Formats: sequence, structure tokens, C-alpha cells
Amino acid sequence: MGTVRTKQLKLGMVLADDVRDVKGRLLLVKGKPIGPDHIRIFKIWGISQVQILGAQGENEAPAAPPVDPGRLEAVRRETEFVFRYTDRDHPAIREIFNLTVNHRAAAPPRASDSLPMGIPAVGPAPQDGDFLQKFIEKDIVLPEIPSVVFELNEVISNPQSSADQMAQVINKSPSLTALLLKIVNSSFYGLPSKVDRVSLAVTMIGTRELSALALGISIMSIFRKIPSRLLSMPLFLQHSMACGIVSRLLAAQKNMRQTEQMFTAGLLHDLGRLVTFVYFPDEALAAIRHAATKSVCLHAAEKDLFSCHHGHIGKYILNQWGLPLILENNVCFHHDPMNAPDPAAAALVHVADLLVNALGVGTSGERFVPPLDPRAWEAAGLSAGCFEVVVTQAVNQLNTLEILLQA
Repeated sequence: MGTVRTKQLKLGMVLADDVRDVKGRLLLVKGKPIGPDHIRIFKIWGISQVQILGAQGENEAPAAPPVDPGRLEAVRRETEFVFRYTDRDHPAIREIFNLTVNHRAAAPPRASDSLPMGIPAVGPAPQDGDFLQKFIEKDIVLPEIPSVVFELNEVISNPQSSADQMAQVINKSPSLTALLLKIVNSSFYGLPSKVDRVSLAVTMIGTRELSALALGISIMSIFRKIPSRLLSMPLFLQHSMACGIVSRLLAAQKNMRQTEQMFTAGLLHDLGRLVTFVYFPDEALAAIRHAATKSVCLHAAEKDLFSCHHGHIGKYILNQWGLPLILENNVCFHHDPMNAPDPAAAALVHVADLLVNALGVGTSGERFVPPLDPRAWEAAGLSAGCFEVVVTQAVNQLNTLEILLQA
């Protein structure tokens, strides 16, 4: 018997011990051979290694090198600063804080700027008035969504859609087809055999799940190459992808169906901020400067100046594009999930955004860890013990998606 890492499992290997998730639920009993779906299940639930009969243990993960105590203490002080608006006595925040210190201490040191993304300390002030109304009234020509997105939306909204219908829509876009097949064959899903056509991918992943994944990636790809003096798009995309991945993993922890819908909500949660950067750069700059000057969270600065925040802008944009209402609401209410029609779903994006900001993965301009709404934590129905597995799995999946989406 020996330990084998999940990514090195082969079909037919026999379990030497039961495999359970972080809540102790049985996933696969000992003595069972690894089948086609098991590797994917292990990856979704964050199982990084299992006991296999006949293995010699040579596949055990190497121990992480020790972190210098001086660096660990310095990182702890920095982490305390960015957690200043959180309740450190809350069990979820306490767990996230400890994981953040270890994660940041093990990562290469990052340069620290007085203002995010090189924003100058002076600049024009925002104009008075209701910003959301001003946004609506401005004659903005939003980027044209590929027609495949609208067709995908129809597939999502039709519970009778078949794998072949879904494949026909995706195959109209060779670039989307190639990208989705890369993702499906990556460790993001951990399927046991190569998938070479979209119809098979839909059958294995699910129609609604794969269509939601394609929908989110298609929308974000519209903005990938937008240059801006306010925004590092690679860092913004990294933050967005990480939030999508963590939202999906948290949904899996709750055994939710159609976790890809949560991936899409997490991926697009800051869409309103991105569009504001592009079409209202002076206002975006003023909000970032206000947050830095007053040392407040960026979404709070937006509300101070504009009487709304980027979640409201994102909801308006998604509505204009005719995308699903559940997606609108999860994006709109990710900072105040208890006001959402479905607080539990919005709460998952709320927690995912908090966790990704804590870990410092990419940035959408936020300097601090947003506060956790304790009512949203209860609505999410999560356990603080899930975060260690979620972080480990998220880092692995993010590395995979970053490489694929940069291709």
C-alpha cells in the first residue's frame, strides 16, 4: 500500500482505504478499482491523494520547504493590515487568515504600491449625481457579444437541450471549441481519457455546466486585450478566474448540482468594475483614490461616491445582454448577498471573493479583504474546515486555466 497523488492515478488502480470528503462523506470504498468518473470526483472534492494497493509511496507529495520565521512574521503583519475590516474572531475569518499567512509567506514577495496598479495620487473628481443613472443614460456601445453567446444562453434556458444541440452551437466558433476542449482535457476536470469532440465533452461534463463555462469565458474574452492606464488586465483576469474557480469549489463542497453556473458568476462578479474602467475612467480613478486616501474597501468607496457599486453596474450590463437572471443576481449581490433572491448562491460568490482577495491572487483594484457578512456565512452553509482543501485545489486549477487562456 502507498500514497498516490490524484493527478497520477490510473484506471484500474485499487483503493487500499476509503476515500472521504472534508465533511467525512464516503466517496468511494476501499477495494474498489478506480473507474472513469472517480478521478474527476476526487478533483472536484479536493482529494489530493489516496491510498492504493501495491503502490510503494514514491508518489507522495514532497514536503514544502520551511518558511523563514522572519518572513513569516512580516507577512503576518501585512496580512493583519489587509484584514482590518474583517472580524478576526469569526471562525471562517480565523481560518482564512491563517491560510493566507502561510500562502503569502510561501509565495515570492510582491511589490507593494501606495495605490493599486500605479494610480496617480491626484486627478479629476467625480461628478455629482446618481452614477448608475448616468451610466444608463450615457450612449455606451458595449462590446458586441459573439452570436454564439446568445445561442448558448438559449441552450442554458432550455432544460430539454441535448448534447448534440449544445455541440452544434459551440462548434460554430472554432476558437471557443479549441479552448473548451483544452479545458476539458486539463486538470480542471481531471477526466480519465482524452476528449476529442464537443459532443462527448457535453455528455461527460453536462449540457448546462459546459454551456455556463463557455458563456463566462466568451464574455471575459471580449475584454482580454483592452489596454488601460487604470487596469492590469492579466491581473484582473487572474482575480476573476480565481473567484470563479473558488465559487465552483465551494459549490462542490455543498454538493450543489451545476457548479459551472457558480464558476460563471464568480468569473463575472467584477464585470461592472471592468466596464467602468473602460467607459468611465475618471470615475474609476476617483473611486480607487478615495479608497486609498480613506483606507476603505473599494466597493465602499464606490458607494460613498456614486450611491452604487460595481455589482449594480454588472447586473445592468448582464440584463442588457439578456443573460440569465440568476447570473445577474449573483453578480449584483456578491457584496450584500442577504438582499439577493437566492442568498445562499450569492453568499458563495461573497465568500469566494473574500478568499481570493485574502490570498492576493490577481486584483480588480481592491486593497483590503472585504468584510464577511456573518448572515451570509450561515446562508452559505459551509464549514471553515473546507478552506484548506479549496485553496490547494484552486491554486492547481488556476495554474491550468491561466496557461490555457494565455495561449
